[in-house]
Amino acid sequence: MIKINEFLISEIRLLLVDDDPLVRRSLKMLFELHDISIIGEAANGEEAIEAAAKLKPTMVLMDANMPKLDGIRAARIIKNSYPDMHVIILTVNNDYEKVVQAIRDGCSAYVLKDSPPEQLIEIVESVAEGRYFVDTTIANELLVNLVQGTSPRQVQKEYSILTSREKEVLQLIVNGFSNKEIAVKLKITLRTVKAHVSSILMKLNVNDRTQAAVLAIQEKLVDSHGI
Repeated sequence: MIKINEFLISEIRLLLVDDDPLVRRSLKMLFELHDISIIGEAANGEEAIEAAAKLKPTMVLMDANMPKLDGIRAARIIKNSYPDMHVIILTVNNDYEKVVQAIRDGCSAYVLKDSPPEQLIEIVESVAEGRYFVDTTIANELLVNLVQGTSPRQVQKEYSILTSREKEVLQLIVNGFSNKEIAVKLKITLRTVKAHVSSILMKLNVNDRTQAAVLAIQEKLVDSHGI
């Protein structure tokens, strides 16, 4: 059985959003088995927005494709209203455009519905700790599309104002290093790494490390061969 942070789990208040009641029931049973509190359910994006406003969950687990209002658009609205509310998108396919849109809108994770239950629990815990996750199958295709995508645009000029150290940190972020790992690799303090990351996010006008990594790859701001 997965070892999880009991204190952290007790702080998670999860809203389940899926138009299939059987899926919601299965997910609810899974999370309750691991002592994760389910505070509400919704069957479409419109209901999800209403439930988020009323129940104030710490996390929303939401299907990408639903009637009335899909999960991607609902996530954007929820994140605009509640920036600190984590949103995890569940999907049956790896639609490249939707993955990019979800990340840009601030979603914390993009996960395939057929992911193993154990992995889903780990993802929820990781997101609660402030980390981000994109399913490996999706991530591989995402990186290929981004690396082979459009040519650099105006962002390249903004990138030029990054310091040499910030460029090193950005490259390591894209390579998947955590802040602690970057500190060890560059032989600097964790506080210094966090300061560099904050500066990078500000200069690239993005909200988090995931968006910075996506933008860096898309705009060819880093060495793609180092990925």
